[in-house]
Amino acid sequence: MACLTQEIIEEILLRLPVKSLIRFKSVCKQWFSLITDPKFAKLHLNQAGNKENYFNNKKLLVSIFSGNISVDTVSPSVHGEVVSYFNGMVCMDYEFNTSTYTMVSRDVVVDSHFHEFVRRVVGSCNGLICVVHGFNTFYLWNPSTREEKTLPRPIVVHLGRVFYGHLLQGFGYDSSTDDYKMVRCSYGPSKHTTEVFSLKTNSWRNIHQEFPIGYPSQSLGVFVNTALHWDVDKIYDGDRVNPRNRVVSFYLTEEKYMEVPLSDELQTGSCPTLGVLGGDLSMIKRDSDDGHQVWRMKEYGIKDSWTKLIKIPPSRIPSLFPFEYTKEGDIAVLLNTKELAIYNSSRDAVENVNLVVPESNYWYRVDLYEETLISPNNYS
Repeated sequence: MACLTQEIIEEILLRLPVKSLIRFKSVCKQWFSLITDPKFAKLHLNQAGNKENYFNNKKLLVSIFSGNISVDTVSPSVHGEVVSYFNGMVCMDYEFNTSTYTMVSRDVVVDSHFHEFVRRVVGSCNGLICVVHGFNTFYLWNPSTREEKTLPRPIVVHLGRVFYGHLLQGFGYDSSTDDYKMVRCSYGPSKHTTEVFSLKTNSWRNIHQEFPIGYPSQSLGVFVNTALHWDVDKIYDGDRVNPRNRVVSFYLTEEKYMEVPLSDELQTGSCPTLGVLGGDLSMIKRDSDDGHQVWRMKEYGIKDSWTKLIKIPPSRIPSLFPFEYTKEGDIAVLLNTKELAIYNSSRDAVENVNLVVPESNYWYRVDLYEETLISPNNYS
């Protein structure tokens, strides 16, 4: 190794997975200093963001609940292996066997210190996961490095819907300022507030903007294209309710609300759900007569770029949520909030993945995150 220059060593390390780099921190002081340098973490993130590495860095984050309460410890079987769930959250490899579509669980990440306050995932971006406990306590967590950070309390203390109305939340990355931001919007009949947390300044700001239209059907914002997105399925005109779907976005750079156009077909239908597929904004349209339709906005902001990907009759699957493509181009989905599955478009078939629910009263929330070295504690 003495004949290798520092530049060559850095180039080699940049191509290694996070798990290896964490082990290599103990090789020598020089490597420890390099691997823990925030500049190296950003270079490694950019290297991992290449298309050929897209699937290799994706990991599955599964939260498990009973009713509305996250479960402390359950042990379902994943592909014949026992995986421990602590307080409703576990991280595992997101790989699927191409022949049988069974989940392969190699790396299970559980932090005995952090699990005490894990409750609900707000969002995930560049390996950082934003978690909320109750209404006003937020944390940032990197499960790959097992680092966590407690965020300052928001300016406005939210006491629940009974006292203060609805609450919208979202987490994302502002590439223009190289900053991670948490957005929280409280809205009710008489008062609206929008607060933005900046990781760089480690502080909240009230930006004095109201949510522009209606009431969203989902409380967690979907992060795509430097913006958070919420679907609105009810527009109020005085005492009248107009059941029309709209998508409201909050741009992290400009810090203002805007509207994303929907195709004419997507403007109708009940209980739509936004998501992300292949890095693009997606929507599930549900209809009692027409089943599930999964749409994808292939060119962001262009109304005519919304494309229907799949359509499943209502009699076959009561509830479906797609969360990513597989390497083969099929779609990984969560069925009835309980089962992981693959939708094979060429065969028009849904094939279950061996993730077993321990009891019938449990349900899952599925999120994806990336393995990175980004630290929530070293970003000012």
